Amino acid sequence: MTFTVNGVNLLPYLAAAGLKWQRSDLDSPDAGRTLDGVMHRSRIASKVTLEITCRPLNTSEASIVLQAIYPEFVTVQYDDPQTGGIAIKTMYSNNNPATFAQQQTDGSYLWKGITFPLIEQ
Repeated sequence: MTFTVNGVNLLPYLAAAGLKWQRSDLDSPDAGRTLDGVMHRSRIASKVTLEITCRPLNTSEASIVLQAIYPEFVTVQYDDPQTGGIAIKTMYSNNNPATFAQQQTDGSYLWKGITFPLIEQ
């Protein structure tokens, strides 16, 4: 399995089932149902969104993940279930939460709830 953002391997930081792939279609303004109930499609493009969920991370791990997705646009490489190959796409992310979970016995901190979308440009 491959999952990198700007060359940084983020696979070790994912939770179990922590990568969800989704294709979204963008339709033209004239797409939709007519009064006779017929659906008229006019797909302009399809875009991929990856929904990412991380396992609980210590501060240095959280920093690696959050810095990797911080740039306005990033290059994401991942195994694509639709094509069966490796996809390389320019994507962006927004709304990146991290919740302080606890202080460990060694004094380090644990962060949970790190989830974020990666949306195809």
